[in-house]
Amino acid sequence: MNHCFKLLIIGALAARLTAQETYQAPAQVAAMLINEEGSQPAWILEASKTAIRYRESETDVDTLIAKRSDFNHIYLYEPREFAAALELFEARKYEEAKAAFIAVKERFKPLAALDNSPSVLAAFYEMECLRKLGDLEGLEKALQGFDKRQLVNEHQLRQVDLYVLWRVVHGKNWQSADNLAKERAKTRLPGDQRAQVAYCHGLALEELARPNEAILAYQTALVADSGASVEITREAALRLLALLKKDADVQRAIRDWGKPEENKNFPGYNKLQEAATVAALYELTLGGGKPLPDELKDLKKYRPKDENKPQKTSEADKAEKTDKAEKTDKAEKAGKADK
Repeated sequence: MNHCFKLLIIGALAARLTAQETYQAPAQVAAMLINEEGSQPAWILEASKTAIRYRESETDVDTLIAKRSDFNHIYLYEPREFAAALELFEARKYEEAKAAFIAVKERFKPLAALDNSPSVLAAFYEMECLRKLGDLEGLEKALQGFDKRQLVNEHQLRQVDLYVLWRVVHGKNWQSADNLAKERAKTRLPGDQRAQVAYCHGLALEELARPNEAILAYQTALVADSGASVEITREAALRLLALLKKDADVQRAIRDWGKPEENKNFPGYNKLQEAATVAALYELTLGGGKPLPDELKDLKKYRPKDENKPQKTSEADKAEKTDKAEKTDKAEKAGKADK
């Protein structure tokens, strides 16, 4: 066989094998089509504002086209690719989750016209990954091409609205951030979103040289959802500690600590106690397993002295009382014997 011909055959086979390895079945989402007559399962491949293209079974070759107006509701099941990406997100593996959501967003883009489509939800969670990673520039870019009209969940829609505040923070327009945070704080928000508003407000107030107000905002961010928003809680705690340590009254309380000049009624003493408590909690829970920066570690030692002593348990108290009673009883018996 001609050598050149062999090479051509080998090249064709290699290309075919490569194509087979990279082949991906057309994106389709299991769904339920619902109208007055009942419901029917479907596997949707494509959707526009007015129509859908679907299969009646997952393995059908033929496809059908129907008007969206023929159905009262189109319920979409969660594709396994989206479920896997969400699992990474919930495990706080945000870089991996972001890449997985981007892949889902692109793969299911033909269905983006449907409410709560995998593509639209994946685009939303991609932005959430960027926010939690602190990549506000990436969030800004992702938000520009996002259309929220196919989102139906109120919490998600409210979160998209909150991205406006994050955009202002990213642009370092601190006065606008202050004003916008005040407006959002007046509305009813769940804990995680209230924590975001308070944290962004703290950043603005800090940059506007209003440290006492910033301290209050960071305190709110810490407790708004009981520390469940780990990324917000961690950053708010660090900024709160840094502000407290720079506070003139706290500096004085540190200088007077353990000395005759120490005044427990002095405002700086109470602030120092708060700093010590937050520092201890940071390493226990708030920091998400991360240690305090070196410049803040010393704050942990400024706890009241009686707090540093090990407290006797009720069992220990009982044992001590029993021991004393036994010794007293022995002494009394010994006294009677001597008589």
